[in-house]
Amino acid sequence: MKKVAFKPAKDYKLRYDLVRHPERIRSSDVIEGIFEYLSFYESPDPSLIAAKGTLDGVECIILGQEKKRKGKESKATGMLLARGFAFVLDMLDEAEQKKLPVVSFIDTFGGDSSMKSEMDGQSFMISDCISRYCEIATPTVSFVIGEGGSGGALALQVADKSFMLENALYSVIAPESCSRIIFHKRLAAGEDIESTLGDALAVLRPGAEHIKEIGMIDEILPEPPEGAHTDYKFTIAAIKKKLSETLDDWMQSQKGGKKVVKKGVVRKLRKERREKVLNYGRFYDTMGILAKRKTRRKTPDHLKAIDIEREDFHNWLQIKAHMEREGITDTELYNCEKEWDPDNNLFRVAGGCGFVSFHDYVDNFYACPKCGKGEYLSVEEQIEKICDENTFKELEGDLTIKKLVNTNYYNTGKYKELLEKMEGKTFSKEGLVTGTAKVNGRNVVLVISDLKFIGGSFGAVFGEKFRRAIDYAVKKNYPFISVNSSGGARMNEGPMALAQMAKMNMAIHDLKKEGVLYLSVISGPTTGGAYASYVTQGDIMIGEKGALVEFAGPRVVMGAGFDVDREVVCTDKLYETEKIQHLVQRRELKDILSYYVDIYYDLKFPEKRKLHGRIRDFRFYPQYSMKEEEKADEKDDKTQSPSNAD
Repeated sequence: MKKVAFKPAKDYKLRYDLVRHPERIRSSDVIEGIFEYLSFYESPDPSLIAAKGTLDGVECIILGQEKKRKGKESKATGMLLARGFAFVLDMLDEAEQKKLPVVSFIDTFGGDSSMKSEMDGQSFMISDCISRYCEIATPTVSFVIGEGGSGGALALQVADKSFMLENALYSVIAPESCSRIIFHKRLAAGEDIESTLGDALAVLRPGAEHIKEIGMIDEILPEPPEGAHTDYKFTIAAIKKKLSETLDDWMQSQKGGKKVVKKGVVRKLRKERREKVLNYGRFYDTMGILAKRKTRRKTPDHLKAIDIEREDFHNWLQIKAHMEREGITDTELYNCEKEWDPDNNLFRVAGGCGFVSFHDYVDNFYACPKCGKGEYLSVEEQIEKICDENTFKELEGDLTIKKLVNTNYYNTGKYKELLEKMEGKTFSKEGLVTGTAKVNGRNVVLVISDLKFIGGSFGAVFGEKFRRAIDYAVKKNYPFISVNSSGGARMNEGPMALAQMAKMNMAIHDLKKEGVLYLSVISGPTTGGAYASYVTQGDIMIGEKGALVEFAGPRVVMGAGFDVDREVVCTDKLYETEKIQHLVQRRELKDILSYYVDIYYDLKFPEKRKLHGRIRDFRFYPQYSMKEEEKADEKDDKTQSPSNAD
């Protein structure tokens, strides 16, 4: 194969056009061109290829994300369903049991964001895949051959060796979705979304050279000069050569010719994998000191109580009738109204209870004591809600992006201005506040995402603070509590933010391996990469009633052409479908946390845990083939046809 020097195109839009070319090489093309003796598993998802094959005598488990391609028939959408990710977990189990290397091919717009996948636990499955790849006891290799779309790509990409084609893109969010969020005013003014993509890509910085700098890939592979779609043989040869070299380093021949993983290789790879992922975002300084912070709860200025005795006669009659029906005797009330307004970006999933006691509303930390809808709480209010008075001591309060290695790559331009604007306006200097506290006299490590800081989104500093808080919890054997209200990965930091999903999940492995309890609280809104990573790894998961929780935010989902069912994207539905263990009003949260903290201290988890996943494991996907599913649909159609009517 002719060697081609790698000179990445500087224009992201050019690379975007190449990677979106209708004839771009697909995972199926690469798999068929590289492996011998292929046998395919019956995947429950048309966008997932699952197979077993050999290369140079090495038998491998092969997983590929598939898009449609011009000239090749396929039902693939390029977006894996929840059942697809669940099947990936099964395949990883088989690979580990048989000690077979896993080879993954990444090419996806992102995970499916439909309400069906939401109901099936899409975020849970993606998070589980990320965690499983982080700790699997067998060698892993991944190739980003097209688009690495957000958590849907990361779910199969964390590996011992990772490679990326030079024109491939790896992004925290699809460029179109980025435009809908950042440039929504331009779009509302009538500008075509296509004209905003160049600016969106400049924000996202999805190029291979950036991904390599972060450490998410080890090497960039060449493509034909005009793109991978122009010469499949060249592209396949480049991937095959690198895969063959990689496997050769790990394997040895036994008597009879069978190739197996060398002794000690898996232990070494797992250690190196851990260090690599935990260093997605390296900082100059070490663990900071604890600093005591006093917090004080105050009623938000905009809250208005309604005094029934001061209302006009007409309103008084209506309110009085409602109070009699509900058994309310107070004279000071709060009106819990419906709120679901996509045009104004208001997505409160509960509401419409009418007038409730204002005292009960405030006592429930500014949330309706019936449906749970209320004000978004500040970090100070979250601390008061959970901790014993004046016991919170902050960790890493001064850790900022200025201490990040290569900080000038991120801390520039409008993003630098935004971070400076945040200074002094929030409890801490980043989107995550970490520290120690007491819950009913028991020591805990507490981390709280701060909605006031760029919507509680996470980037390199957030991920590092999360990791260091876990290190402290392990050191002290304190239970770890995470209170989550986050918009997900921060677009301003591009793939660096996306990488934190793997970093935080890898850190959680350290926590669970040492037998430390992890309590995860969903205090809405919780969406995107937060929900599809550390949030869903809790040993015990607690949802505050009426909180918005969704794999992708409502604006992104609707922009992708899906409807959003407010009854589905809610903690109440998570509890109803047994994905979380508890659904509580805000004022009940401390009692629930205290219960599990007491169990931890009084009974204690085993020092070394055998299972590192969440206590409740569920996988939603059909236990039958796609053909059988189609037959079932045909049967339903015949049953409902006019000819079969009574």
